[in-house]
Amino acid sequence: MDSSVVISILLILLTSALLVVTGLKKQPGLGVIGALIVIILATWLRGRNLASLGLSTPGNWLTTILLGLALGALLQLISVAIVEPLSERLTHTPHDLSLLANVKGNWKAFLQWMLMVWILVALLEECVYRGFLMHETAWLLGTSALPTIINVLSSSAVFGLSHGYQGRSGILSTGVIGILLAIIFVWNGYNLWLLIFTHGFIDTVGIGLIALDWDKRFRHLIWRETAV
Repeated sequence: MDSSVVISILLILLTSALLVVTGLKKQPGLGVIGALIVIILATWLRGRNLASLGLSTPGNWLTTILLGLALGALLQLISVAIVEPLSERLTHTPHDLSLLANVKGNWKAFLQWMLMVWILVALLEECVYRGFLMHETAWLLGTSALPTIINVLSSSAVFGLSHGYQGRSGILSTGVIGILLAIIFVWNGYNLWLLIFTHGFIDTVGIGLIALDWDKRFRHLIWRETAV
């Protein structure tokens, strides 16, 4: 087997392990930082640039941002109204959102979260989960139908498991949203900027709903009962 293939497989396994283990141990930030160090070193040592992660300049910034806003808001509303309630019914456990407990009615905390989301979470997570893992897997397997399906499902499984700090329901619902994000990534020609804005707006709408205490109200409108 070619050495570059072996290295690529090891990089995917190492990065995935870092993300999953730290997520299950409720230390997701350490996993993302560790994965980024691995990715930066690998990119530099192999003579690649940011374009290899999908960070090529989009054709139109305004269109990309607006589409990201529309997709992000839509995906978050689908998640709150459908994906999360179904996940809780399937796993018989509620989502563990204790990390966001201080944001309800606290606009200072909300603004702090927004800085974190837009400076760190949206950009860094997308560079890791879609930009690196999916590009690396596409390089290994190709981009025909079956390899793309494997790519979408495997990256989304890592995405879901690395959110293990949200409990079993969080793993399932995040994995489903990961599949949708991965599909958008493929549809957008493996360019990352649309995903960065989509992810940012997903978190903005989601945390905003929690801050206003509208997330449970919204679910009640759909299910006509309180969340599990």
